[in-house]
Amino acid sequence: MLPLSAQTSEFLVAYLNERVKHLHHSINLRENDGTAALASFIERYVELVPDFIRAFEDFLSMADVAGEIARQVVTAKEFLDAPVELVSSEESLEAHMYQAYLAHRLLEELNDVLNASYHCPVIPVDMTRSNLIVHHIIGEPFANQIDGAIQLLNDKLIVAINADGVMQTKLKSYAGTLSNDPITRYPCLTDSSNIRLLFKSQNSRVRLH
Repeated sequence: MLPLSAQTSEFLVAYLNERVKHLHHSINLRENDGTAALASFIERYVELVPDFIRAFEDFLSMADVAGEIARQVVTAKEFLDAPVELVSSEESLEAHMYQAYLAHRLLEELNDVLNASYHCPVIPVDMTRSNLIVHHIIGEPFANQIDGAIQLLNDKLIVAINADGVMQTKLKSYAGTLSNDPITRYPCLTDSSNIRLLFKSQNSRVRLH
């Protein structure tokens, strides 16, 4: 995936000026610079995907695992490498967001499985809130269709890992080599922006980097 062009970045602000009118009520933007903060967030969201893929490629090498985990990393990479042969800046922007969202969601689910079952997270960033924001920017029903496809891949991953005793052993062995200290290789997208996600079950606002 190539970085967003200057023309596409300019269109991003105009696109978001329209989209903010339809964002979910839980996404809270400051009145004076909310759209600019959201545009910056989207650009960083797109740019981080290749870094996350490289992190997973490093993990595959260090843990000496392949199989379905490696296939899903390849799938995420293919999302980014798909050519964007579109005419307008609007189409290019939407294609970049869809590609990034597909890859981020796939890697998020893969990371969650590795963390929950084997205590070896690959991405030291909780992308849940960032992905929720992009989900709402993309809009339904398409974002829900993407999530449904990712869930099918995640189900396939879990079945494959559970059926592969050798992979389970390698994952447990790799987890034993990790430090208990939190990894801070990547910044959290929700720390430096003026975007907040409000949850009905909480009285506090969650700041998004």
